[in-house]
This record gives sequence, structure tokens and C-alpha cells, in this order.
Amino acid sequence: MNKSSSLRSISTANRIDNLPDAILCHILSFLPTKQAATTNVLSKRWKSVWLYVPALDFDDENFKDFPSCRKFIKSTFTLRDKHDSIRSFSFKCGRHSRFTQKQYDAYLKKAMQYAVENLTFNMAKKVKHSKLPDRIFSFKMLQVLKLTNMEPGHFDQLDFPHLKTLHLNSISFISHEDIVKFLLGCPILENLQSQVYPYGIIENLNALPNLVKVRVIGLNTPMALICKTKILHIEEV
Repeated sequence: MNKSSSLRSISTANRIDNLPDAILCHILSFLPTKQAATTNVLSKRWKSVWLYVPALDFDDENFKDFPSCRKFIKSTFTLRDKHDSIRSFSFKCGRHSRFTQKQYDAYLKKAMQYAVENLTFNMAKKVKHSKLPDRIFSFKMLQVLKLTNMEPGHFDQLDFPHLKTLHLNSISFISHEDIVKFLLGCPILENLQSQVYPYGIIENLNALPNLVKVRVIGLNTPMALICKTKILHIEEV
């Protein structure tokens, strides 16, 4: 590297360092939390920036082993100020994940304390469906919910008054009635992606009024609920 190139590199680094914390945090919010945390070695300026990022994204396949992943997640929650907001929380497990149902629930409880608006639980690589923590049914502040390869189990009712985006990918409900109950619990839903089980028919359903875009995989999603959407895309399994 010649002298002029070196000076340009230093100048660029200085410009980045001089950006406001809010912008730096926004940039880091697009990275998995483990990668965002590595920026703390860049300089004193960056030492604690990652702890104020309003998004947490954990994937156990990004770690060398289970203990290091669990330790990192625990330390992240410990180091963060409880008064700082987290708008987005994503938790993804690989095929050989050793996380337990109790730990799923504990992480969800932590997310609720931060009033998370965007929640993702992705168990796509697991051989069996993972049980969806019951705690989620009282998570009323959600605006975006994305679930993959999970079983909701039994629930009496569901109320997501602010939810606008819902992705149900390979979700196994106890009954078709529970599918209907889940969708009706999202009264202002606008964006739906649905691959659910089992199949069934329920008549005399009022269509969700605010749907704009729906992507359905298979024929198990109650068509009566989504028939008024502006954009409908149906795929075979």
C-alpha cells in the first residue's frame, strides 16, 4: 500500500469513527450479534457500541460449541443495560443444537423485558418440531413474528393487536381450529406467509380485513380468512 492509499484508509476510518452512535448501531444491527461484538477491538470508540445495537441475532451454528454459544448469549444479556431498547430478537438453532425448551423460554422472557417488536424463532434444521414457548401468547407488543419448524401446542386464545407481519413456516398445530384461532388473533395483519398443518375446513369465517400480501404453501391455511388479500401467491408442497 502506497502512502496516499494509507492516508485514504486512515481518513475513511476516522470518518466512520466520527459517526453518531445511533448510526453505528444501525449499521451493526444488520450483523449477527457475535460479529457485531467483534468490533469492540477496533478502538476505544467501538468498545461498547455493540451493546447498544437495538437488535439481537443469535445462531448457535456460528459458535465452535454449545457452551461457548450459551455463555455468549448469557453475557450479552448481562452486559446490556436493561433500559436500552431491543426492537428485534432472532434465535436460530442448528440440527444438533443442545438448547432446551427451558432455555428457549428464558430467552423469550428476556426479550419480553425489552419490549421487542420483531421476533424470530428459526428451528428449520431441527429434525423434529420444537415446542413454541407458551409465554409468546402474552407478547402483545409484537409487530413482526416469524416462526419456523415449531409446534404451538394448546392455547385458549391469542391476541396480537399490533402484529402486521406473520411468517408461519412448517408449523404444526394441534388442530385446524387452532390455525384459525391463531390467525384471528392478528386482527390488523397485512403480510402473511403460511405453511401450516393439519388440514381442515371451517365455514362462516370473516376474512382478515387488512391483508395486503399472502404467500401460502400447501392448502391447509383457511382460504376464507385470506380471500380478501390484494396479492395472493399459492405454492404446492
